[in-house]
Amino acid sequence: MKQRGRIAAVLVATGTIFLLAALPVFAQDEEEGATPAPINEETEEGASGLEPAIPIPQEAEAEVIADWTYRYLVPTGLVIALVVILATSIQYFTNVVRKRYRIVEE
Repeated sequence: MKQRGRIAAVLVATGTIFLLAALPVFAQDEEEGATPAPINEETEEGASGLEPAIPIPQEAEAEVIADWTYRYLVPTGLVIALVVILATSIQYFTNVVRKRYRIVEE
């Protein structure tokens, strides 16, 4: 096997491993942790029917923003891996097919 073939095989294997390692990231939900149980009148006031002296307003939870590595680095790495795989495939077919077939001059 020539050195180009070895390099191409290593790049394809590395790209495949990187892609397989990154797939579980996309399977995760945006929110981490369990969602709290909804608060209704029975759980807030209790079974006795007592009302609180000072009502506490419900605060909206802040939206969780994903880390920059999750938002930018992982998709960029996947795009680079796909470009390398496509370039390797195109280079293989152009080099191998060009050597197998010759144009017959008329």
